[in-house]
Amino acid sequence: MSKSNQLDLFFALAGDVPFRDEREAMSAPLVSLSKRKRTLIEWEGPSGQTVTVTAAEKYGIATIWDYDVILWAVSQINQAVDAGQPTSQRIFFHPYDALKATGRNTGGRGYDELKAALHRLRATGVAYESPALKGKRRKQGAFNLLSGFEFEETPEGKAKGAWLELPLWLYQAVTKDRDVLAISPRYFDLSSGLDRFLYRLARRHVGKQAGWAFTFRDIHTRSGSTQSYGDFARDLRKAITRNALPEYGLAEVKGANGPTLSMYRDIEKSEFRDRRFTLTKSNL
Repeated sequence: MSKSNQLDLFFALAGDVPFRDEREAMSAPLVSLSKRKRTLIEWEGPSGQTVTVTAAEKYGIATIWDYDVILWAVSQINQAVDAGQPTSQRIFFHPYDALKATGRNTGGRGYDELKAALHRLRATGVAYESPALKGKRRKQGAFNLLSGFEFEETPEGKAKGAWLELPLWLYQAVTKDRDVLAISPRYFDLSSGLDRFLYRLARRHVGKQAGWAFTFRDIHTRSGSTQSYGDFARDLRKAITRNALPEYGLAEVKGANGPTLSMYRDIEKSEFRDRRFTLTKSNL
């Protein structure tokens, strides 16, 4: 068997695998925070970068709950790289294992939800453009959140096996650039799409510093929410009150450009209890 064919046979790893997320996907609106069907998200970032997310009406844009599949796949590839094992964009797996790892129902309902999630991920297209800044070249491109997938079932519809294929940019981010961050397994317990978005944003920007801050308006645009700013600000304040994020706390502070969300490491929620950090502020 050739080496290229061997790489086409990457089987999901057994046992618990530490969860990872791709850094650059953690602060841009690539998925919907609501389970209501939508077909368009548009975002312009603070440096002039733009992201346009689209999907056919039949499926709608993938949701942040669907994205659990991507997190699981990224974690599988990352663990294999750490172990010095060969990898591939295509991952062969049993649906039960992916569902169990992400805390989902492992029965028929969970299986149907997984298939629906994979359809939405495959149907979701992302077009991006980044301007030429500080001597860097202007970039344009497009990709789907999944390049492909397939299920194998018995005539009765029982799952026998499956594979999914990550897009090249994501696969290279994990295997070549190693641009991944550890995420808490408690992330999968979050039932609110907004809480999930805020956790990923905090993990990306706060990291192990003391904190980071965004204006409410910046959070609103980064989320890709269809809510009015006023309704979103109300829900953001509810998220602050819930205080549900693993590892991080949230607080509203006054900023020069309006209400501002402070995201900080919560020592009581974290294993990092013996370090001092400095606060970094953005868009105050």
